[in-house]
Amino acid sequence: MAGMRKSASAAAGLILAAAFVWRLAGLRPAPGEGAAEAAAKLRVLEDILASRNDNDPRLDRDFETLSPEAKRLFRRKYLALPPERRNERGTIAYLLGRNLASDEDWAFLREVASEPPCLSLEDCSREAPSGGHAAMGHEVTLAYPPLVALTQARRALEVDPGGRWSAQAMEVLRAGRSSKTPAVAKLAGRLSPP
Repeated sequence: MAGMRKSASAAAGLILAAAFVWRLAGLRPAPGEGAAEAAAKLRVLEDILASRNDNDPRLDRDFETLSPEAKRLFRRKYLALPPERRNERGTIAYLLGRNLASDEDWAFLREVASEPPCLSLEDCSREAPSGGHAAMGHEVTLAYPPLVALTQARRALEVDPGGRWSAQAMEVLRAGRSSKTPAVAKLAGRLSPP
């Protein structure tokens, strides 16, 4: 009996030592089901974005919860899209904003709310020639991703006022109030608590 305890104790010590060395070495476990599932979710997202179907039921059904790896892939996809792809970027901001569970999630939302203005759908860095495109609908389209980020931050405040993420949500709204995009600054002011 005493020999078994010594063996179990020695085995536990070896496991702890191995875990410690593993951490020091910065090694990660081999990609498993989590990585495969995240890649599958990214493929579904890319399919939906390519279809341009904002009413695709998979948006609600397949992305109810996202793993940290899926969120990383989605953030990479967001950054890889040209800034002129406002709808696609807004869709990703929406999905990530429904799954806020870490500092990285909130940092991403804050970055989206802080994005520089997109001046035209042809080239965000250049203002489109004046004309009928100066309508309010166009202004909202150009500001879509930051507007989504603000709305998701406000939703988080409403769901859990004074909760764990309230300070982070307030930071997103503050970033929006400082935006050089009038529609973003205006919405952030409206959504901010008094």
